[in-house]
Amino acid sequence: MRVPPEGFNDELIRTVSEAFRRLEEFVTPRCTWGRFHIVHFDGGIELEGSYIYSDDIARLTRRGGECIVLAATLGHETDRQITIAQNRNMLDGLALDACASVRIDSFIDQFIVNEIVPTLRKGERLTHRFSPGYGDLKMNVTEDIIAILSAQKRIGLSVTASLMMSPIKSVTAIAGIFEQE
Repeated sequence: MRVPPEGFNDELIRTVSEAFRRLEEFVTPRCTWGRFHIVHFDGGIELEGSYIYSDDIARLTRRGGECIVLAATLGHETDRQITIAQNRNMLDGLALDACASVRIDSFIDQFIVNEIVPTLRKGERLTHRFSPGYGDLKMNVTEDIIAILSAQKRIGLSVTASLMMSPIKSVTAIAGIFEQE
């Protein structure tokens, strides 16, 4: 028998379980992606005419000359339902928000395995995905990714002047492609 971690009680477990169940009633996960050539320079990479200054992304992609760029979202209805839940009951809203964060990451992981990995050539592998805000990869790279992928047109993803994505439960990322030795 599994014992819940300290601090968890039956009510909290029910709240989180219900949030996961409810989430599936309205999420509309969508993803767009592309495979692109990159050029390395000291302190970053050039990707489709955008200069991305990041030692971390340069290290991540150093073993190859291409990368995968992706953008994914759970849709505007997810944001709306989280706000409604927060206004009714803060715990329910918090649980729904946290579950939506888990859901977008899970969706991306499944998408990579099911849709992107099968397109790789023999011997190619992907690095882990790296998102703006990780390490020294600046948040404004989100704007470049959305533009490169035409993500606003394809999946309805945009970025505000304060660099927040809309819908909020969205992710952009870069993964390097390398030849396995």
